[in-house]
Amino acid sequence: MRSTIWLVSGIVLIIICSVYQIQEVSDKTEPKPNITSVKEWDYQWLNSQDETFSSAWAADASPTNWQHADKSHPMPKRDNNADALVLRISLSDMEWNTPGIWLKRVYGTAVSVSIDQQPTPIYQVARTYSYDVNYMLLPLENTADNNKLIVLLRLSDERQSLEPEIIVGDYYQMLPEYERYGLIELIFGGSFMFIALIMMTCLFFLKREQIVLWMSLCLIILCLGEIILAYSPALYHHFQTHGEPFLALFDLALFLLTPAVAVFFENVLGQGIYGMLRKFRIALMPVTVIVIVLWALGKTIFPGISISMLQVVPLTVCVSIQIVILTIHAIWYAWKGNRDAILISVGYSIFSIISITEIVNYFKDETYHLIYWKWGLLPFLLSLIAVMGRQFSRNHDRLVKYSQEQEMFNREIQRSEKMELISHLAASIAHEIRNPLQVTRGFIQLVGEKAVDKDRQFLNVAVQELDRASSIITEFLTFAKPELEDVKTLNISEELYQIQDILTPLAAMQSARLDLLTESDLFVMGSAEKFKQAIINIIKNSLEAIAKDDGSVAVHARNDQNTIIIRITDNGEGIDPEKLDKLGEPYFSSKSKGTGLGLMVTFRIIEAMKGTIRFNSTKGIGTEAIIRLPASESPVPLKTE
Repeated sequence: MRSTIWLVSGIVLIIICSVYQIQEVSDKTEPKPNITSVKEWDYQWLNSQDETFSSAWAADASPTNWQHADKSHPMPKRDNNADALVLRISLSDMEWNTPGIWLKRVYGTAVSVSIDQQPTPIYQVARTYSYDVNYMLLPLENTADNNKLIVLLRLSDERQSLEPEIIVGDYYQMLPEYERYGLIELIFGGSFMFIALIMMTCLFFLKREQIVLWMSLCLIILCLGEIILAYSPALYHHFQTHGEPFLALFDLALFLLTPAVAVFFENVLGQGIYGMLRKFRIALMPVTVIVIVLWALGKTIFPGISISMLQVVPLTVCVSIQIVILTIHAIWYAWKGNRDAILISVGYSIFSIISITEIVNYFKDETYHLIYWKWGLLPFLLSLIAVMGRQFSRNHDRLVKYSQEQEMFNREIQRSEKMELISHLAASIAHEIRNPLQVTRGFIQLVGEKAVDKDRQFLNVAVQELDRASSIITEFLTFAKPELEDVKTLNISEELYQIQDILTPLAAMQSARLDLLTESDLFVMGSAEKFKQAIINIIKNSLEAIAKDDGSVAVHARNDQNTIIIRITDNGEGIDPEKLDKLGEPYFSSKSKGTGLGLMVTFRIIEAMKGTIRFNSTKGIGTEAIIRLPASESPVPLKTE
């Protein structure tokens, strides 16, 4: 319960962050007072020749090689031989009481900011790792008008477009936005990781078959959280000394995300078309292990191994193949009506559209800041959680169904054992008891012919009880020998009409009516005598359960996909649910003088005809008996010459 509360809280936090970020992005389109964007500057490319970074590099800039960049002449991509860049920004018209400059986005693994003609830099940072996005807010209170701000950048090996984003204005006006800059990504990524860790605590309470699905989803959420977290420039701004492990975790998250997604989709959708999901997952595992081993070696023993090549080549190929496979399967299963696939397709489509748009914008301009892709992850992640919830719900339903079937199976075993016991008992003593009873009945009848008044009455009662005992013994014999004799093709319609003729007078005596509605040409294999005995037993029980004047018993018979279904419904007093499961057991009866052997025999006859019988009942409304028998072909009439 607590894990669920934390999970919901995390999701709500993510949604709040999403709304906040969208609002923040929309606010950026509106001009703010006391703030001005810098639209022009001078720049010059430098070659440091692998020297240790120092602010003195700026002195190498040639006074005659400065190039100007503005809105009509944007700064081009980096020079081929350049590994450093110097920006010169004019500080004229600083009309604010507390002026400041916000270098909102500049690109370099090392940065030095100084005022022209001043030897000591006002800001300097040098990173030992390859992350090159920087931002800083610097006060300019003691800066003379028309001074130049010199920004020295050591460039990374990969980035080509380097146009900065710079804002000048009132220092305290810019300070609140500067302090929360990039923090929303930290909260968003941290929320993902928090949710994943909370979900992992549930692993100890899951069944073995659920652990793989749950663990794969936890790993997906954890990797996505780390990717979002490591993408934020605020992480490296506030924790500069820990940038190396953050980037290492970012690489590891990229490597593990693809196999985690493959495992999750295989558990949800199965092996896939022609086993494609399973085959891809099997092929992906060794590739992932090899890439991680090479990455670890490149980080420790062999630094010459290109980390970027490990990320770009195998990762890009695997991700591309996976996207194609998952897209095909999501569309295929969604077309087939699979609700899990429909949920995944919707979430995945939203994420894909947003991500593709972001990537296109990035390739148009490498300085484009990817903003919306991480919010596209939210519907995709929610769809995965929803699918996993549906999987667990189905597993629970299957478990409940299995428990019910197990309970029913146990009851059938107990009933079979009781019936087997009574079968042996009936077969061994029925004949031995029946003969002396018949002899006794004969002598009582002889004596009764000569008796008078009450003696004759008492002897008649004795004969009736002997007949009742004989009837019970006959039922025992029927139960002891359930095999059908004289098996032939029965016309159910004809048999039911004969039963209706037999029992209509009994129904009239009970102030009830017996209705019959049956299709024609319903055929089964069985014994006519045994079949009538079984149906008559059920209808008699229904009539005896009616305690009102407008009682009725309805018998309906039809053919449903080669199965003959006979429904016998009454509007009697009904049966309690706890007693319903005991119907057919020996010596169980709701009647005061009943033995339960009649229904027991009925069950055995229906089973001998390879059918099933089931009862539904509601107290005070009535009872329904449903008999299912395998249909048979109609008999071929004999040819007459």
